[in-house]
Amino acid sequence: MRKLRYYVILFTIFLLDYQCASQTFVFAELNGTPNINTIGWNLTGNAYTGDTGGDLDASPNELILTNASGNQSGGVFYGTPINPSLCSKWTVEFDYRIWGGSAADGLAFCFLDVPPSGFVNGQGVGIPGTANGLKVILDTWNNCGGPNPELQIYSGVGYGECNAGIVKIDNTTNSLGFMRSNNYQPVKITYLNGAVTVFINNTQYLTANFPINFVGYMGFTASTGGSTDQHSVRNVIIYTDQATSNAGPDLSICTGENGQIGSISSPSNVYSWSPAIGLSATNVSNPSVTLTNFGNSPITQIYTVTTSLASNPGVCPTTDQVTVTVYPNIYTNVNAAICDNESFNFDNLLIDNAGIYIDSLQTVYGCDSVVTLSLTVNPTNIDSIVAQICQGDVYNLGPQQISSAGTYTQVFQSSLGCDSTVVLELIVNSLPLLSCQGAIICQGDTAILTPLGSDSYVWTPTIGSINTNGNLTVSPAQTTVFNLTGTDVNGCSSNLNVTVIVQQAPNIQLSLDNNPACIGESVLTTVSGGTFYEWVTPSLINQNANSQLLTANNSQLIQVIGYDNLGCSSKDSINLIVNPLPLLSITPSQSICVGETVQISVSGALTYNWIPQGNGSTSQFSPLTTTNYSITGIDLNGCENVISTSILVNPKPIANLSAEPLITTSDSPEINFFNNSEGVTQYYLQLGDGSVIEEEIPSVYTYTYPFTEGNYQVYMLVENQFGCTDSTILYIQVKGDEIFYIPNTFTPDGDEHNNLFVPVFTNGFDPANFELEIYDRWGELIFQSFNAEKGWNGHFNGELSQVGTYVWKIMYKNPDLDEYKVITGHVNLIR
Repeated sequence: MRKLRYYVILFTIFLLDYQCASQTFVFAELNGTPNINTIGWNLTGNAYTGDTGGDLDASPNELILTNASGNQSGGVFYGTPINPSLCSKWTVEFDYRIWGGSAADGLAFCFLDVPPSGFVNGQGVGIPGTANGLKVILDTWNNCGGPNPELQIYSGVGYGECNAGIVKIDNTTNSLGFMRSNNYQPVKITYLNGAVTVFINNTQYLTANFPINFVGYMGFTASTGGSTDQHSVRNVIIYTDQATSNAGPDLSICTGENGQIGSISSPSNVYSWSPAIGLSATNVSNPSVTLTNFGNSPITQIYTVTTSLASNPGVCPTTDQVTVTVYPNIYTNVNAAICDNESFNFDNLLIDNAGIYIDSLQTVYGCDSVVTLSLTVNPTNIDSIVAQICQGDVYNLGPQQISSAGTYTQVFQSSLGCDSTVVLELIVNSLPLLSCQGAIICQGDTAILTPLGSDSYVWTPTIGSINTNGNLTVSPAQTTVFNLTGTDVNGCSSNLNVTVIVQQAPNIQLSLDNNPACIGESVLTTVSGGTFYEWVTPSLINQNANSQLLTANNSQLIQVIGYDNLGCSSKDSINLIVNPLPLLSITPSQSICVGETVQISVSGALTYNWIPQGNGSTSQFSPLTTTNYSITGIDLNGCENVISTSILVNPKPIANLSAEPLITTSDSPEINFFNNSEGVTQYYLQLGDGSVIEEEIPSVYTYTYPFTEGNYQVYMLVENQFGCTDSTILYIQVKGDEIFYIPNTFTPDGDEHNNLFVPVFTNGFDPANFELEIYDRWGELIFQSFNAEKGWNGHFNGELSQVGTYVWKIMYKNPDLDEYKVITGHVNLIR
């Protein structure tokens, strides 16, 4: 019998199907010494098992939710849910300790619909904002401004100690100062149909009514927030009151007998049994059971009793099971047979007459066993037989193996197990004498095999055709040994192996060294595998040659018959594929002048090879001399064709024109042009001022430009007899005259005006190449200056010169014309 009794669970939870008894039933525990047992509990956050230090022992038998550090949170929840609708009364007992720091946030016992996966710090005492359910909070730091500590009961989503709906008591009367202590303190929380009561140190402090209507998970959370207390629990136990189920010991009975299961009835309990089959009642503690076993093997039936308290029937039940084994009554029918000189022992009774007999026994289980015997008496026999065998055969007469003619006797047992005597007369017949000639044929030919020496014949293997005389006509694909069986009128047979040797046809292999081929290519055709050959197509002169050289002109089938030394033959053939040459087209021959570029395009193939240069289907060329181009075009089949073209290169004339000077002044705009052009038949000359000459230009040609300042582009185009041209460009610049002012009078009298004789140049001179000379009327040099800005102050040798007329001479260089000029004049010195 398997007992489902109340469970003591060390960190393990079972479903409440087996909870609630008339005595205390432990639902879950979190304790142990020296190590705490956490089986079934899930630790998250900063929670771990260990020793807090400062308690009664140094064993790691405590579950620490947070260390004495700021901003820590942790939790532990039992992994199996509890259903308050089934067990509406339960109790939680545990020891807690909050110490070691600076009055951190607190610790909470929770009953939540979903085990939390994360926790919060601070005033939430580790309870996530989405957690729905019942919370009992030991709050050592009141964030709502009341005196610390505070005890609270809250039911709903999340947690905030200032939320409406919290049932609480604070330390206004200094009655809760003990809550934060170095010592562990016991807490008990009871739940009865929604009534929640909290005890600390066996004193009731707080009660509230929060019915729970969902299946949930029990556990603890804690957080330190900005402070540093260590939070821990130990000796956790969750239990309830339940009835105890007892289905009694397992029971064994014979089919049809009565037995009793269960235990003594208690007026405090109500009972329910299932299934109801074979039970005298289903609502008593110890019903009787009657079952029938119609088979030959034991059968079992498991009964389950469900027990709940009579004060709360059907609520928080427990169960237990019992197994009832039913043994069968055995009824055995025995059919037996004896010979007419034997007897049968039936339960120590010797019987030698046929009939039906019955005996009653008892099984090993103490149940009835009835045996019914049907006895048959069989007779003995004597038989005589005549048999024939062939020479070499053996006749089996019982254990005797007989090969010689004669009379033999053997005693057997009949099919009914009785003696049967057999008298044998054995006749031995001789075997037929077979003969048959084999054959040698070529593969595909036919052989006829003619047997002699018997009345009927069988050939193996069964291929070919056999006539009524047993002649075998056959065309085997390979050498074959045929087994001939000849049978005479006595049914005696002889065997003979007859061999038909098949000469395999020669393996004629025809090959082409170039296939597919292009038109005009040579194709070497080679054959092997035979002794001599017959060329079917093409019909060649040397019929027995093993190779032929063909010129590919068109596609055709090549066929050869090869023979071996026995005249056996086979044929091989290959299709010679001849592809046409690509049909190429190309740009016709072209004529160009030296330096020009032309394009040659070719088409009709896939790829192209150019000689002497070029690539692709189009190339551009600028040869210096007449050049021939040969292009080989290759198509998809690899066939090649060649096409050619040429480029005729004509010489160009040489346009050679120079001028002197290239830069002049407007007072002398005559330019000499020098024509040194070569190979010219026609001229075209633009002088830049609108004048055009379209006739032969002499070797020296003088042209006068307008007597004004200007810039002129001279362009000459020449052409030869091939139409080739050349050109050249000159630039002529006509600059304006020099611009200067030479005063004719000055008054070096020391006043503010006209005290210095200074020539003024504004254009057409090089200041670095300038000289001014002053002569008196006798031709004596009295002043000289190489600086265009330094004039004559009218003095000579430190004294003012006399009033009169003086001669000046200026020498300067025109930088544009690269020439020197000299000018003279007179100046009057007056006062």
